[in-house]
Amino acid sequence: MRHLFTAAIAVATLLATSSFATAQDAAAPHDHAAHDHAAHDHAGHSHTTKATGPHGGTVQTVGDRRVETVIADKGIMFMILGENDQPIAPPEATGTLKLRVGDSEKEYTYQLKTLKNLAIGVGVDLSKVVDQPLHMNVEITNIGSQPLVFHAMGKLASGKLSDELLISLQATCPVSGQPLGSMGKPPKITIGDKSLFVCCAGCTKKVEASPDQYLTKYYTAKGEQVREGVFKSTLADAAAIAAQKTCPVMDEPLGGMGVPGKVNVNGKAVYICCPGCAKKLVAEPDKYLAALKAKGITPPAF
Repeated sequence: MRHLFTAAIAVATLLATSSFATAQDAAAPHDHAAHDHAAHDHAGHSHTTKATGPHGGTVQTVGDRRVETVIADKGIMFMILGENDQPIAPPEATGTLKLRVGDSEKEYTYQLKTLKNLAIGVGVDLSKVVDQPLHMNVEITNIGSQPLVFHAMGKLASGKLSDELLISLQATCPVSGQPLGSMGKPPKITIGDKSLFVCCAGCTKKVEASPDQYLTKYYTAKGEQVREGVFKSTLADAAAIAAQKTCPVMDEPLGGMGVPGKVNVNGKAVYICCPGCAKKLVAEPDKYLAALKAKGITPPAF
């Protein structure tokens, strides 16, 4: 997951210190990953958040240790977090990773070793298994009196928004003006690196005949204000939402609770999973802008 690393040197270190192997012949998966969550309540609903580590991975507690799993397109790393969330690993630390992809029963075994950035990992090409669940059984040795044994899950995300979220951002057919989905699954039209959806196949030809007209309309549209200071995102925000990925307040994936909200934070556009997060965001803007910066995210101008 290229954007999981907060600095390019993490990738360079991984490539420079690990051997390469490729996971192939993976079956098409169903995403049924489970994570540890902590409750978060807003008026009228509640949702949960998974732990995100300082290096953009997921954090779990294994015994008395905290371990962060970081997945990139060229490798997998496990970081044992010490004080101030800094990775700690003895130079002699080794281990084994047994990896399954999706619903496949085939298992790939890799030897782990300590990297220069004090992670314990291996170089492995994951480009062929983008967006597929990765099941990882891990044993890390030579880090104490007992091996560290745990199971982790994750995936290498494509960095693209789902069609479901794009449809929510667009909301209406550019030809008929009808709500998307009112006539069944909306047909998708791809124009360059952008997509538009129509309510039915009959509207497709009009969009294809004048694509720029419709792209301009929807990819520059401003969202309505849903409450004080919170605006509804549109297709114009799609690239920024894809770059930010998660709500800075709750670490929830953007789009997981419907159309993300858009908030003006010190002149920057910051996206939230639901309107209920706006209060905390506005109360401590510097805190959340710093959290985004730590993940390598620079919000666009509002």
